Amino acid sequence: MAVFLTGDTHGSIDVGKVKKFAQVAEGRLSRDDYLIILGDFGVIWHNPPSSVEAELLDWYEAAPWTTLFIDGNHENFDMLDAMPVEQWHGGRVHRVREHLLHLMRGERFEIGGHSFFVAGGGHSIDAEWRVPHESWWEQESPSEEERAYMAKQAAELGSVDYVLTHVPPTGCYERYRKRWKGFWGPSDEYTDWLEEHIEGAFAYKRWFFGHLHFDLPTDEPHTLLFNEVFDLEGTGLTTYTL
Repeated sequence: MAVFLTGDTHGSIDVGKVKKFAQVAEGRLSRDDYLIILGDFGVIWHNPPSSVEAELLDWYEAAPWTTLFIDGNHENFDMLDAMPVEQWHGGRVHRVREHLLHLMRGERFEIGGHSFFVAGGGHSIDAEWRVPHESWWEQESPSEEERAYMAKQAAELGSVDYVLTHVPPTGCYERYRKRWKGFWGPSDEYTDWLEEHIEGAFAYKRWFFGHLHFDLPTDEPHTLLFNEVFDLEGTGLTTYTL
């Protein structure tokens, strides 16, 4: 089993890195291998799906691996929330297709021999220009009930191998600002909440996140991904697409 991670795909807009990965990995992966997208999957958007989205859903389902995604701030949460919930590898998921699953907030999963804690969601900095329940959904930011559940789950973990979020905790933003001149990061009340309630709640090896639309050198234990398909197992199949 191999596990790969990448940043936002935004439907068809930034899916090129995944399609390049498919070319590199052709004939070398199976359904027991996993690609995890760190929010803003963006294919669950129109209801019913547009022709482009329907083709993408078919493409992901036909891929030789299993695709998993956490939610970011650019998803149709009305559609996600309407999907049946099931248990999968220790946590709750929405099964979009047989081999395409949404990893729900606050869940712990055993995937490829590793444990993962998921805390999706984020704030859209362009929300004021979007249309509620058409191009923006208030559920992008976890509710008080969801936050209480995530905090309770985190407090009971003790340790986990990897944390998966769409946005990082605020402290990570601040370190980036100090180390990389010109870095901008829209820290907000939710990143503050992650800093207070998730960062430090348990021991972990590395925290992966997306959202910022670029890659930065690994800042242990935090890793920002966008163009890179990160190879967690060191199989040699990692790719990088500008």
